[in-house]
Amino acid sequence: MLETPRQLAARFERGEIDRTEFQSLMAIHARELIAEIEEDHQNPLAAWIEARLAKSAVNRLLRKHTAFRIREILTALSDAPDFPLAKYLWNAPHPDVPLHCFFRMRREPLFQILSIREDTDTTEIHVEIFRTRNRSRITLSRDPDWQLRAPSFSKGAGRA
Repeated sequence: MLETPRQLAARFERGEIDRTEFQSLMAIHARELIAEIEEDHQNPLAAWIEARLAKSAVNRLLRKHTAFRIREILTALSDAPDFPLAKYLWNAPHPDVPLHCFFRMRREPLFQILSIREDTDTTEIHVEIFRTRNRSRITLSRDPDWQLRAPSFSKGAGRA
């Protein structure tokens, strides 16, 4: 699985990969983004509907939770090395990217947060992912530095 841009940038900053390798790997992500932009250009109505549905889903979450908390959850998922949709969430901590951009309502692979339940040091999210509209519960927990972290997904942890 291709690493996310955040993971690639971290490896580059640590000196694990050189600039040429970093740029070639980032180009793969850029090509995928450009392909989606071209799809949106070819079918603007579908793109508009997708955006409206995503904005509606985010607004439902914002009635009970802050944008900061939603970004924190998305960031925790994007930092999980084996979360299958991390490449779509890599820039979640950037406040200049609207939250609805991370939700994929009809476009494959699907991703949306259906609900969030918070306790003192854990957060449980109910998500819908993939083509089969697979609904899962994922429990995120706080590490000693109080950062929200996702479980390992390769072993099926965090799923219900």
